[in-house]
Amino acid sequence: MELTIRNHIIFSLVMRRENLAKKCLERILGKKIRKLSYIEAEKTEEIAAGTHGIRLDVYCENEEAVYNIEMQAYHMEDLPKRSRYYQDVMDMILLEKGKTYDVLKKNIVIFICTYDPFGQGRHIYTFENCCLEDPELQLKDESTKLFLNTKGTKNDIPKPLKLFLDYIETGKTTDEYTAELEKAVGEVRNDEKWREPIMTLEMLINDRLHAAVKEARSEGKAGKESMQ
Repeated sequence: MELTIRNHIIFSLVMRRENLAKKCLERILGKKIRKLSYIEAEKTEEIAAGTHGIRLDVYCENEEAVYNIEMQAYHMEDLPKRSRYYQDVMDMILLEKGKTYDVLKKNIVIFICTYDPFGQGRHIYTFENCCLEDPELQLKDESTKLFLNTKGTKNDIPKPLKLFLDYIETGKTTDEYTAELEKAVGEVRNDEKWREPIMTLEMLINDRLHAAVKEARSEGKAGKESMQ
């Protein structure tokens, strides 16, 4: 089983390195990012007793914003609602630190998808809140959801971001940054401390996916038979 940057554990471990996480955000957002003051990989947060914990692949923040970057290598129908929940969790993390609503930072959640989540061929889909009656009227709650698509077909993003998405899609390095990422991936992959847990989790995910597909096919077959 080949372990690449598309494996969310490897991705999160690589992005623990501030210089790589910072460059990743700069390519995605298309602007310079101030020094990251806090980075936590595989952050698990429980909102209240008895609730389901949520794992954030890469949670980081600086003076201007909080960011969550998720590697999404498996198709999920509920991704839009998951993005809503993730942003709520990120705000709760800040509020738990004693912040008040009026000083909440910008909240940016990013999903790097290895499939097209909205089927329009775009490399990037950006969502912010606006008024339905007047789309030019922005809510200005400073929350943004970004969905990146490594299989995009449109000419809609700058070259540095395209090279980054192509690297995730193909594993081929084409510039200095993707070469840095691949070097870090190799170091994580060859670290015995991480190799067994990553392989075990990957096999568990594959088993669950196969079981879900089998169940869906079984339900579909049963539905057809009941209609006959």
